[in-house]
Amino acid sequence: MRKVLFFDIDGTLVNFQGQMPESARAALQKAQQNGHQIVLCSGRSRMQIYPWLLELGFDGIVAATGAYVEHSGEIIYQHFMSEDELYKVTTLLDQADACYSAQAADRMITSAPHRDRQLARFKKQADEEMIAQIWQYIELSDQIWQHEDVEKLVYYESKISVQEIRKQLAGICDVTESSFETDLSDSGEITCSGINKAHGMEKYIIHTGMAKADTIAFGDGPNDFDMIKYAAIGVVMGNSSDDLKRRADFVTKDINDDGIAYALQKLGLI
Repeated sequence: MRKVLFFDIDGTLVNFQGQMPESARAALQKAQQNGHQIVLCSGRSRMQIYPWLLELGFDGIVAATGAYVEHSGEIIYQHFMSEDELYKVTTLLDQADACYSAQAADRMITSAPHRDRQLARFKKQADEEMIAQIWQYIELSDQIWQHEDVEKLVYYESKISVQEIRKQLAGICDVTESSFETDLSDSGEITCSGINKAHGMEKYIIHTGMAKADTIAFGDGPNDFDMIKYAAIGVVMGNSSDDLKRRADFVTKDINDDGIAYALQKLGLI
């Protein structure tokens, strides 16, 4: 029976050095040849996804942690943060002395000082290709709350903990620890309440006529909890945290140990 397979990018398909195992590439192509749909499901905005990854011919894209959904090149769903939500979030992040940026489908929006702080941080942690891809489209603005197409925000170096920010934004926004950081206490991503990868997955399967019972999700990071819980089968990478592994239906090998190919083989998809 045909399945729809949702794949996180960072730490799942692509390691944090910007490399995708050849075994994963071949396994995705084989799964698609076998009639299964392959869908990216990422916290990245649409424009932040590597062009070479898109060239693999995914059937769909869930981006911006569920705020953007695409099928066969057509945008089928987008959700934007309201001016009031953005004002409350940016006011709190300013109080926390955090550096932050807003993500839209086609660009990042940030102030010049915040751009410089974030870029300096990324240069210590990410490969050059990742930096170039994420930072190639930037709009400078000191009034982010006035933009009408913001899908989510990311922040770093906050003097207020993720837990406290989550508490202060409860009922307004969801706050998740960053997928890129080793220290999860000062960095995170912020979406509208209820907007997460599972939400985007649901929009996708409704549009395509697929059933939830035929969904399989592959993830590794803090923003993957909802997608692992939502999918009929949740596959967690061997390089994931123990907390996420406990939520999995199946724990595969490390990303660098052919984890994607191993999982697809074990599940009978290739």
